[in-house]
Amino acid sequence: MASDKEEKDTMSYPEQERSVVKTRAACFGSILVSVAGGILLGWWEYQYHPSYRQLWMVPFGLILFATPVIVWFSLVVSHICNSKDGDDGTRMSQPVYALSNSVSAKKDEQWNNHVDHV
Repeated sequence: MASDKEEKDTMSYPEQERSVVKTRAACFGSILVSVAGGILLGWWEYQYHPSYRQLWMVPFGLILFATPVIVWFSLVVSHICNSKDGDDGTRMSQPVYALSNSVSAKKDEQWNNHVDHV
């Protein structure tokens, strides 16, 4: 699997432009959702808070307001954590060792003696 940097290097200019447009559209859409949640909370505060009516607007507004912030925060942290492993953006995996030196429990005399005496 290629890293993001390798994929961007091999992408043509129109593909890169589409990728930038998609990223900007996602960012703009999430900002609009967050602003809509803030406006909903503000409207509830102004219109309904003194009488404590329409309380459904509060959790709905909080969800709209906070969800894009949480999603973008998690994406940024994920990108930062994954980019520390390798200089070129690829993750370094841990080596996998063969099990050729392991001893089977059935072949082990101590195990057999232990099972017989218990």
